[in-house]
Amino acid sequence: MPASAGAPPLGTPPAPGAPAEERRGALKALVAIGGLAYAGALAVPAATFLAGPAGAAGSAGGRERWVRVGRLADIPPGEPRRLQVIGDERDAFTVAKQQLLGSVWVLREGEKVRALSATCPHLGCAIDVNEDKKSFNCPCHASRFSLTGVAETGPSPRPMDPLAARVVDGWVEIDFRRYREGTAALEEISG
Repeated sequence: MPASAGAPPLGTPPAPGAPAEERRGALKALVAIGGLAYAGALAVPAATFLAGPAGAAGSAGGRERWVRVGRLADIPPGEPRRLQVIGDERDAFTVAKQQLLGSVWVLREGEKVRALSATCPHLGCAIDVNEDKKSFNCPCHASRFSLTGVAETGPSPRPMDPLAARVVDGWVEIDFRRYREGTAALEEISG
């Protein structure tokens, strides 16, 4: 039998379904697997970015962010005291240490404290205590608040934002949060 027996004669096209079809199928499978791997490589960082860093304190979602703001002994009873909130500021991928995050009004009631955000719920101006130290005032748009934070006059859509406060080993700690301005609802924002 000649060596070319069983092989198609020269110049005839390969039969359908021959090895070329198998190679194309393998190439398609390889491209599909590569596409899935590439999509996965993009999806994991994107999901991490959207979800935020694991264990990030202070982000919206109810996580506590206790920040030490001052000594209880330095706050006179019944008199509002503005204290700065200094802590770590986080964004998607970095942490800046010891940044000024904002300020709070702290009122001492015996061995307990009450805290209110010093940011006006109307448009975010800084709230000051009045000279009589019996009420708060936003100098930007004339909103006035009682010492409990209740809005008395002006355009503020809600009372001053309350913040959780506690005393630990003689230090005042605040669960520091930021809220959206200009809305009647108390809506926490991240950061």
